[in-house]
Amino acid sequence: MTLRSRLLTVAAAATIALGVSAPIAQASPTDELGFTGGAAFLTLDDATLNNELGAGREIGASWVRVVVNWASIETTPGVFDWGNTDRVINAARAQGYSVLAVLGGTPGWAQGGIASPLPGAVPLDAGTFGTFAGAAAAHLGDRVDSYEVWNEPNIPTFFAPVDAVRYTSLLRAAYPAIHNADPGATVLSAGLATTMNVGAWTVAPVTFLQQMYAAGAGGFVDAVALHPYTFPFTVENDPNGQWAQVDQAYGTMVANGDGGKKIWITELGAPTGNSPMAVTEDAQAAIIGSSLSKASSLPYIGPVFVHSLRDSGLDPADAEQNYGLLRFDFSHKPAFDVVRGS
Repeated sequence: MTLRSRLLTVAAAATIALGVSAPIAQASPTDELGFTGGAAFLTLDDATLNNELGAGREIGASWVRVVVNWASIETTPGVFDWGNTDRVINAARAQGYSVLAVLGGTPGWAQGGIASPLPGAVPLDAGTFGTFAGAAAAHLGDRVDSYEVWNEPNIPTFFAPVDAVRYTSLLRAAYPAIHNADPGATVLSAGLATTMNVGAWTVAPVTFLQQMYAAGAGGFVDAVALHPYTFPFTVENDPNGQWAQVDQAYGTMVANGDGGKKIWITELGAPTGNSPMAVTEDAQAAIIGSSLSKASSLPYIGPVFVHSLRDSGLDPADAEQNYGLLRFDFSHKPAFDVVRGS
């Protein structure tokens, strides 16, 4: 059975179980499938890391998204410790993966004032981040040719306070620095979280992208990244129309002269377990299958990354530990078979 058939058959069956009347879109899966494990991926021991990478190859993944954490690499200005980053990226390359490096995290010295350990901490001077981005591209060399500048800056969890103008200053600093070190690199804007405009706290992805272009992002991005989570619904059954934000974002790109560039889906998925955010394992399979099928039907979509390959822990009440296609013990959830190829 082809991957297309698996997506349609397994996801459709799970969708019926959810009571969804709309069929899964009839489309071939993306040729560029990847997965992301978040920050927890960097903490895996060598044996577990290689097992997880092997499982990713089993589902046909050719990409892995790896956090390149400035805060842990350059704890002192100008002094770099690439050891753990190299360990993970070298392991991925050894198994044939292309690597998408996510640049983010701010060391205390770059924050100014009182340093915060939270992932939402932002550098005081965009130039310091640009210098790090260039150093990362130079160090990683031909092992990495794709870079995502930050993660979800439209929510305060990762960028506080949310400010598209300030984020764009980071992008404008990082873009030329990366290209100076690696002229052939692909530089993505940060994956934008699925959210709504809520005062000054969070900004919807399309609004944030519009604000980025208004702040001068045009010419400083080779592709746009989005995180179109639709759970607890499939794409076809979502009353909130979250996937419509992908189409709207592309419309914003076209309006700003970037219609020839791609949107990379650098996260999608759904958590299982018993947290308030959780869905059943069958529902997870339906949601991921429907998202992959929708992505494959759109010509402007680039690589797609499922979050995540394996549960990062054993606490079913913590949604963040339960996004995996695999359970913590490497046993398969139904979603694993949705994305596994023939």
